[in-house]
Amino acid sequence: MIEYPTILPSSKAPREHCIAFEKIDGSNIRVKYTNKKGFHLFGSRTQLFDKGHPFLGEAVSVFYRDYETPLVDLIEEYFPDEREVIAFLEFFGPNSFAGWHEKTDPKTLMLFDLMIGHKNRKFLLPQEFVKLCQSKMPIPRIIYEGNLTDQFIQDVRDSKYDVFEGVVCKGTLKTGSHRGGMWMAKIKTQKYLDLLRNKFGEEGVQKYGE
Repeated sequence: MIEYPTILPSSKAPREHCIAFEKIDGSNIRVKYTNKKGFHLFGSRTQLFDKGHPFLGEAVSVFYRDYETPLVDLIEEYFPDEREVIAFLEFFGPNSFAGWHEKTDPKTLMLFDLMIGHKNRKFLLPQEFVKLCQSKMPIPRIIYEGNLTDQFIQDVRDSKYDVFEGVVCKGTLKTGSHRGGMWMAKIKTQKYLDLLRNKFGEEGVQKYGE
């Protein structure tokens, strides 16, 4: 199952039109759908897992409870001829931080991307993603729409928007130069970066920052 691509730091992102979504602080989960088996294969960012996993296993039951039916309905309506779809979601609880989860916390999932296709895999562009998914299931809040600018980057950094970790910006035009046909960039708040530094040191900032 294909892994989620690396997201650009804001300094290297194109200054083009985008939609910026709230970045949820949790663990990246991917779930594979095929038209023969439905949603049946689960993975973290780097490895496959099942409901027996000690930290992420709960995501399996949460997905089947909250997302399986609306996603299957969406696929059957809009992509009935596609052999594969991969749903990307964030797994988190109220005290999750930088991939760490409090064991006793109730957990949830938030769908943030859909990749369509078997060989020529493409992400839904953000405006398509919002149109198809927003009324059917939980997705991250839209924080901004417009050209990515240095001023917007600084405003996110300075916590002028109501976000904790930061935002993910997604280009609204298809591009062949980025895997999945869409450029993405992340912007973390300075407050979040400072918390990372205090908890994990510079290594933590390098691993979980930008």
